[in-house]
Amino acid sequence: MDQNNADLQQEQPIPEPPDTSHAKAKKAQPGRLQGFSRKALLWLVVFAVAFLAGIVTDHYLRYKPLQDELNTATAHLRLFQVLDDVSNARLALSSNDVEGAKTALLNTPQRLDALLPHIAVIDASLAQSMPQRLNLIVSGLDRDPETAKFDLELFNKDLLEVEAALFNE
Repeated sequence: MDQNNADLQQEQPIPEPPDTSHAKAKKAQPGRLQGFSRKALLWLVVFAVAFLAGIVTDHYLRYKPLQDELNTATAHLRLFQVLDDVSNARLALSSNDVEGAKTALLNTPQRLDALLPHIAVIDASLAQSMPQRLNLIVSGLDRDPETAKFDLELFNKDLLEVEAALFNE
């Protein structure tokens, strides 16, 4: 009987699976809405990339140069403030007004500190020595006003050289 069952199984044709090629073709073809959605998403991505590229380009062509120009103008203003302080101190010393010279140099160390990174670009050793020289000038006003006057003239000369190097193009 086992042989009969085996013969029967061999004689029976194996059923073929139903034809799914038509169903696969239907699934493979996107619907109109799905196709439109894909195209819209693609165009949205292209638009977003172009928009971001425009923002970056605008930043580097418009705002970055303006920011650099603003930084340069701010540094020039700080230099003028330091020069003004030194000139006022020199004027006070020429009138033998030591207290007036001290008052004129009161805010100069902070202004000079803000200017030092710009000075370091052209001369690092000068940028390092200027605050020390200013401290020596201020501390020497009471002891020897004549030496302080001479040191202020040299300090003023250095500041004018810095201005010529940084801002005369």
